[in-house]
Amino acid sequence: MNKVLAISCFILLVLGACKRETKDELFQREFQQFTQKECPKFVDECTRLDSAVYSIENRTLTYFYTVRGELDNETIYTNERMSSEFHNTILKGLKGSLQLKIYKDEGISFCYSYCSETTGEKYMELTFTPEDYN
Repeated sequence: MNKVLAISCFILLVLGACKRETKDELFQREFQQFTQKECPKFVDECTRLDSAVYSIENRTLTYFYTVRGELDNETIYTNERMSSEFHNTILKGLKGSLQLKIYKDEGISFCYSYCSETTGEKYMELTFTPEDYN
């Protein structure tokens, strides 16, 4: 009887110590692995994806990009018409993305951060909430 009780207590201790991973923890781990395996990588000739980071605290997936060549020009991002077109293009891509559906279904926000290759200066940061992409 004592052996059964001891084994039962041990099993309960082990099961109690095994915490299930939340969806947010899973997303964070997935994007850490993605960054390690896939980044940096060029998405086009002027844009390099440096990392993708998921923040549990604010439930936001941030993509960090570096721009070079003709996109490495601050005036592109300060020009209201150009930045509006940039915003609309990214939002349209986000809305149509099947790859991001699992994250959109969870209601996370998406942030896109663009920095200069030559100066390291942040040119633009765009954040889209579920209200934006649904």
